[in-house]
Amino acid sequence: MANRKGVFIGAYVPNELKESLRRRAASEHRTLSQEIIRILVEEVHGKGLPAGSVDRRNSTNIPRRRATDPLPRRRSEDLPFLPGDNKKK
Repeated sequence: MANRKGVFIGAYVPNELKESLRRRAASEHRTLSQEIIRILVEEVHGKGLPAGSVDRRNSTNIPRRRATDPLPRRRSEDLPFLPGDNKKK
């Protein structure tokens, strides 16, 4: 018996679902088990960064847009921002 790290979770699924998961795993060059683990991790922990990416965010840094964009923030399709009399003299 192989020395595995983790626990076995068994589930009965329709054959169509298994084949769909198997095809998806094959297209991503993964095994069926790896694909199921990836799906479970994303659902439980949320979607992470793409493979090979480094998270350089720091919890003490304020995102740049929030630091420079005055409230209320506007989207590009909203009315344009019209500055007041804040001209430098």
